[in-house]
Amino acid sequence: MSVARSFVVAAREPVSARSAFERARFLAHPGDRIVLVHVERSGFLQLLGEGELRHAIPVERFANWTSTSWLDELARATDIDPSLKIETVLLTGEPAEVIGAYARDIGAAAIIVAAHRKGELRELLIGSTTLKILRRAPCPVVVTRRGPVHAYRKSVAAVDFDPSAERVIAATLNLMPETELTVLHVYRIPNEIQWRMDDSGETGLIERIGQHFRTEAERELTKLRTLAPQAKTSLQYGFAGTEIVNVVQHEKPDVLVVSQHRGSFRHERLIGSTSQFLLYNCPSDLMLVP
Repeated sequence: MSVARSFVVAAREPVSARSAFERARFLAHPGDRIVLVHVERSGFLQLLGEGELRHAIPVERFANWTSTSWLDELARATDIDPSLKIETVLLTGEPAEVIGAYARDIGAAAIIVAAHRKGELRELLIGSTTLKILRRAPCPVVVTRRGPVHAYRKSVAAVDFDPSAERVIAATLNLMPETELTVLHVYRIPNEIQWRMDDSGETGLIERIGQHFRTEAERELTKLRTLAPQAKTSLQYGFAGTEIVNVVQHEKPDVLVVSQHRGSFRHERLIGSTSQFLLYNCPSDLMLVP
């Protein structure tokens, strides 16, 4: 008998919450628990109540922010599988910290957030709630970009040859056991520019070095196949972010799974990191695994 899992849906406002909730329902199995978590920034709401900023915002929008009736309505949707346990939780504080802490406390299998509308993609800017959740989450975070219409049938897991590869593959198979999985690795030749400068053009030095690294990468991919025997593998050469997006555009998976490398605070905020590049440019849904 399988153990029931818990999914946390970051429910900020009705539209994005509905999209994230629908994705959670596709990920959940009978008996699983989905928790719609809404976090209010108490200090911000006090500011709205006391200052002139409140009068600059349409009354109906402010009402939507201060009322959570939509959360209960979402949880009571008539088309929900009755075998799923749906709960709503209201919390106060800094959203990313509170959601991450709550997910940790209940041992959540994943956090689901929505960024499916064009305007919302801008909220993946540095310092936004979404990006903070991605950095601090104790479990995989699924970023759904468009309204879900079916389960994740096809997935690409982009991996490095380090311990994170096992976590990425394990999380993919755990949350999407029936997905058609492709394990992707993008490699480059270290110090390639220097090697090319040293290549006389007659010895074929860079070609031999390139073949060496490709052979090593193929060997490592073969080892990873033991973790997912039914998976396909793909080996590409180039810059990681660019080549991953190219593969996604060509293969058209429902979701891309990558590792969220936890470096220094400064490193995590660099726009040039692969994870953030994919957040901005990957056309599919994205799942980041800590």
